[in-house]
Amino acid sequence: MSRLITNSIRSTSASADAITFDGSGNATFPANITCSGTATGFGGGGKILQVVEATSSTTVTTTSGSNNAEDLLTLSITPASASNKVLLFLTFVGQANQGSNNSKGWIRLYRGTSSGTLILSLKQGSSDGGGADSLNMTGSKLDSPSTTSAQTYTVTIARLSSGTNTVSSDGNTYNLQAMEVEA
Repeated sequence: MSRLITNSIRSTSASADAITFDGSGNATFPANITCSGTATGFGGGGKILQVVEATSSTTVTTTSGSNNAEDLLTLSITPASASNKVLLFLTFVGQANQGSNNSKGWIRLYRGTSSGTLILSLKQGSSDGGGADSLNMTGSKLDSPSTTSAQTYTVTIARLSSGTNTVSSDGNTYNLQAMEVEA
């Protein structure tokens, strides 16, 4: 068995050590490292493993009451490990139009269908009695589905008060992104 015992390694053309070792054998790399193979043993977690996105600019009509939600977006992501997380980003830029009544919107994000697990709720709008009102809502949530089965995420929109509310993208796009984060 051969063994090299040293405190540092330096190229003959370099002016400084590329690797130094402390008394416990821990290595220090003072510059960038290039690895032509697969790096292992550096700890895990925090890596983005996949990104899935759903977008729409469809106009949706909702009727009165928060229980009369209409589906706006749906996407599916399959985690590689049950310990991984799913980081969700929701962006809604559009308008609500109730004519002469107030225009308020309620965006909800569920794991599963709209009868699934509520994981994010956003509300915005106006009570001024005017026509169309801007609805600009963004939110994020780190979800722990604890499974390797495909997970569906559903975004719904509902009217917060009486009447019928038309929700449109107003030239923009509704957007939901799901990123699998390694545990």
